Amino acid sequence: MAYTLTHIRDWNASLKVARPDLVVLFVGGTSGIGRSTAVKLASAISRPTIYVCGRNKAAGAQVLEELKAANEHGSYRFIAADVSHICNVDEVCQQLESDIPALDLLFLSSGGLAFSKKEGDAKIDVNHILRYYSRMRFIYKLLPSLEAAKSPRVVSVLAGGKEIKIEDDNLDLNKDFSISASTGYPATMTSLAFEVLASQHPTINFIHVFPGIVATSILKKSMESFMGSILSFITKPISMPASESGEWHVFLSTSTEFHSRNASSGQPSGGSYVVNYNGKDANKKALMAQLRAEGLPETVWKHTLDTFDRLLEVEMLS
Repeated sequence: MAYTLTHIRDWNASLKVARPDLVVLFVGGTSGIGRSTAVKLASAISRPTIYVCGRNKAAGAQVLEELKAANEHGSYRFIAADVSHICNVDEVCQQLESDIPALDLLFLSSGGLAFSKKEGDAKIDVNHILRYYSRMRFIYKLLPSLEAAKSPRVVSVLAGGKEIKIEDDNLDLNKDFSISASTGYPATMTSLAFEVLASQHPTINFIHVFPGIVATSILKKSMESFMGSILSFITKPISMPASESGEWHVFLSTSTEFHSRNASSGQPSGGSYVVNYNGKDANKKALMAQLRAEGLPETVWKHTLDTFDRLLEVEMLS
């Protein structure tokens, strides 16, 4: 079902009693949806512990000030890191694990839109690393911390419901890169990987979200400044304010209603969900069933683990 703004605001208002203490890591939380969600969550929780990971130290300092203004009773920390490098992801996870006994929520929104390929480690597109491999590495390394929490959840804000038919010899997009593939492949791989992870770690909820069109700086950052500004202006009338998007994502990050819903695999309480920003099921049932029949969930996850090793090897030599 699709939820209403009134419903999610009522839920968010109940969190001070229902979930007074939450430990959260926001990856990509210095701008856009991640930033607005962090601030809205800070204001909704009585005593939040929020870590924000991003590259820009100045933006990180601004976010910390916003979080403190939203709730002076919370604990906030910024971790500066370029998470397009897997070794840096590991360092962030190590820092976090030394600080906290358990992680309630891992919120992932790093990366942007790719209109051309920019080679990173192992010649993989940097945005593909940020939107898929880096996010999966955070999940993989933080599984013990998540499993130590009472009701752990992983939320990846990307393109849930925008999955496509994928080729198993092009998962890293090194064989064939295009604008459509740069969106469709990480979306499909995320949904498939979440099904594998949910089956292996049944106490964790995994939610893959399509946020809709949100008024953020993503177009300006992803394109040339002039063209990005034009497109931002054109899409403004149909864009959701970032603050409202933050409210929706607080709901998706905390709602207990997903525990009793059918997961993307079609099984009740299956642990992995593909939804629009308003909670409506966005699962492409026929396509996902076909990909499962072809063994793609297991293929994608094995590829992911193998690519972790490949990226780390390249990074160690550089």
